[in-house]
Amino acid sequence: MAIIVMGQVEDAHTQHMFQQLKRCRDEVYHFQSHDFPSKCQLSFDFVDNKHSISLACGTQISLDDIEAVYWRNFSGVSDESTRENVGSLDSLAAQDSMATIRTWMQLNNSTRWFNSWAAYQYHLEKPRQLARVKELGCLVPSTYIGNELQAIQAAYKAFDKAIFKPVYGGAYTEWLTAQHIDPEHALVALQKSPITVQEYIEGTNVRTFVVDGRVASVAIDSNSVDFREDDLASMRLVNTPLSIKNQAIAVTKALQLNWTAIDWRRTATGEYYFLEANPSPMFLGVEERTEVPITKWLIDAMTERKKK
Repeated sequence: MAIIVMGQVEDAHTQHMFQQLKRCRDEVYHFQSHDFPSKCQLSFDFVDNKHSISLACGTQISLDDIEAVYWRNFSGVSDESTRENVGSLDSLAAQDSMATIRTWMQLNNSTRWFNSWAAYQYHLEKPRQLARVKELGCLVPSTYIGNELQAIQAAYKAFDKAIFKPVYGGAYTEWLTAQHIDPEHALVALQKSPITVQEYIEGTNVRTFVVDGRVASVAIDSNSVDFREDDLASMRLVNTPLSIKNQAIAVTKALQLNWTAIDWRRTATGEYYFLEANPSPMFLGVEERTEVPITKWLIDAMTERKKK
C-alpha cells in the first residue's frame, strides 16, 4: 500500500513527513496539487471501479492502493479560474481539473486522509466551524462576522478589548482600534471584504494537538495579540482538565478531522474558549521545544501501527 504526502516540495513539514515516512515504508510518494493535470494524471472508471493516479515521478497507483494521504497544503491545480478569464478555455480547464481532483479527495474508499476535503472546508469557512463547535457546548468568544459598519462599531463598544482577523484566514490577528472603524477608512475596506471581530479573552494561549485519539496540550506565553508574530514566545507542555480533553476529541470528530491543533484561550479562572481548529498545523517547533512526539503519532495513525 502506498502513502502520499501532498504539499509544496519546498515546505519544511512536507519534506519532514516524506523523509520520516520513507524510514518505515518503501512506497511513499510526493504530490503537489498544482502539478495536476500538467504533470500528473487522474483516471476514473466507475463501471469497473478502477481509479488511478499517475504522479510526476512516473509512478501509477490505483487509488484503492493508497493507504493514507498526509495533507500539508493544497495549491490549486495547473490552471486558474479568475474573474479576468471567466468563460475562457483556461477557466473551464481549471474547473474541470478541480472537479476531478475533488472527486479523488471525496471518493469514500479506504484511503485515510490527514486531513480530508470536508475538514479542510471547515477551516476555510471559519464561521461555520465556530458555529459547529458552539453546538457542542464549547465556550467561544463573543463574535461578529460581516461587513456592516454599525454592527462592527457596536461590537467595538460592547467589548472591553476587541480584536479583528480575516474570515478566511491568511493574515495575523490585530487589535481593533477606533481608527479602524472610522467611516472614512472602514467603509472602503468593508466594501472589499467582511471581517471577524471578537472579544479579546484575557489569559493564556493553549494549543491542543489531537492525533487519532492521542491528546497533548502546550501553553504558549506571549505578550503579542497573535503569538505567531512573537519570536520570544515561550512554550511548555501542560495538563488540561479531562473535560477539555474530551471537548478536544469531540471537536475533532465533529469537524471530520483525523488530526488537528485546537487553539484556546485559558482564563485566570480556568475557562477554555475555543478559537479555531487547524487541519494542517505546523508542529516541528512544538516537537523541538516540548518533545511531544507528533511525528510518531501521525505515522502511527497513517500506518495503523499500534499505540505505545
